[in-house]
Parts: sequence; C-alpha cells; structure tokens
Amino acid sequence: MTRVLVLDFDGTMTDAEREGEPFIRGYLDDLATLTGAREQAPRARLDAIAAMIDAAMLAAPAEHGYPWNGRLVAPASVDPYLRMVPVANAILDEFKAFEHAVDRARLHQILFRYNYDKTRAHPCFKSGARELLASLAGTETFVVTNSDTEAVRGKIETLDDGTGALAWLFDRVHGYAQKFEVDDTWADGPAELRIPELQRAVLTRRRRYHDRIQGLLDGAGASWKDLTVVGDIFELDLSMPLAKGARVGLVANARTPSYERKFVESLHPQGKLIDDLREIPAFAFAP
Repeated sequence: MTRVLVLDFDGTMTDAEREGEPFIRGYLDDLATLTGAREQAPRARLDAIAAMIDAAMLAAPAEHGYPWNGRLVAPASVDPYLRMVPVANAILDEFKAFEHAVDRARLHQILFRYNYDKTRAHPCFKSGARELLASLAGTETFVVTNSDTEAVRGKIETLDDGTGALAWLFDRVHGYAQKFEVDDTWADGPAELRIPELQRAVLTRRRRYHDRIQGLLDGAGASWKDLTVVGDIFELDLSMPLAKGARVGLVANARTPSYERKFVESLHPQGKLIDDLREIPAFAFAP
C-alpha cells in the first residue's frame, strides 16, 4: 500500500491573514478607481463597507458563503481571498458598477490575479512549515492549490532559503485546481453532504479538483483510500476527497467556522483537526 499526501498551501502552510494584507489593500484601491469612489467619496467609505461585510461574515459564517456560478461553494469568511468577493460585490452594488453578472465575474478574476501577485513579496509561513515539508522528502506528497503554480513554487523556494531541502517539492506543485467548480453532470459519488449547523448542502461534485488528484493517485499506484488531504477550508479542500473515501485533516484558524471544526472532529479516525503542522506526517502515513 502506498500512502499519498495532498497538501493545500495558502492558509495551510501560510498565514493567509498576514500574507493577504497587500491583496486586500490593492483590491480595495482598484475598486475605488473602478467605481469612481475616489472622486465621489473618501476611501474611508469603501473601508467602512468592507468592515461591515467582514463583521457580518465572521459573526454568522454559515449564512455567508462564497458565490461561484450562482451557488455557494465555501464559507466566505475564512480567508482574505474568498471574502473579498462578497466585500467587492457589496461595494459594486453600492456604486451600481459592473451590474451584469458575467462582467462582474470576469472583473473578480482579473482583480484576484493582479492583487494575489502582490503577496509574493512577503510570504508569511506558519511555524514549522519548512521543517514539515523537508521531513516529507521521499514520500508521495504533493501540493494541490487553487493558486498560481509558479507563485506557490516561488513561495516554497523562498522557504527553502537556498538550502535545497525543499527542492524535491518544486515539481510537485499543481496550481489552478479549481476546487470551487461544481459539475452537476458528473455522477461519480454523492452530489452533496450535510453538516450539522449548516442549512445549505456542501456540494461535492468538484470534478476538476477530483481529476487533478486522480492523476496523482494513478501515478503513485494508489487509491482514494490510501490518500490523506490536508487543507484549511473543509468545503473547498476536503469535502470531495472525504466523499471519495480519503482521510482529511483540517488546519483550523481563528476564522474557521465552528460547524467545520465540529464536523471534522466527528469523523475520527478518518478526519482530524490539526493544531500543529508537526501532526501531519503521523496522521497521513499511519497504517
């Protein structure tokens, strides 16, 4: 039996809140220009809208999901990259800008890519990230992320700090995983799962994400039962692998919804809340 470990990266190996600060500032600056807010009102008005929406999401994460193609596919409060979409939508609504749904979706894609690039200058890694990744050399470990492949490789190279201890991982980074894409035409496995305290269903037919992992499993000669996936957002990173029979580890943070924490804890031994990155190898590679 070959054990395989798939890691998310942003928010899992990094402190997304600190690292995402220039992303948020840049996104709001761009919205100020696009909406004409620079001419109509001080930037403080946009900051106030952003703070109001953020507070609402944090207070009731089950009620505020991340929208994609007309459906909610993740909690919006967990990291800066997700929550900027509902924040930006509220700002665009306020200024009656980019009201067509297709135009707005395209705008978000452009603003995300442009402003995410600003996080490369100061990656903020979690304690123990370098030691963990170095210790996994020789195992069937991969990074599968929604983020840009080269951006994440660049972060790992920075974390490596010229020692070569993480060089083994550079070619094992697979970006643009599109974990948010749900394909209703794909009938492999259950369409959804239910989590106590969350009224909406968690949609699990994330075919593009599935296919990316399936290719890694095929290459390793392993099955979904041999797989462990570790990420910081249950719905995006872990729900589909869980539905396929994988073990799942949730790297929780202060913004992780309590319903996700409780649900993952209830999955023992198939699921684990991970408070320290050093816990990952024993969980992933245990018999």
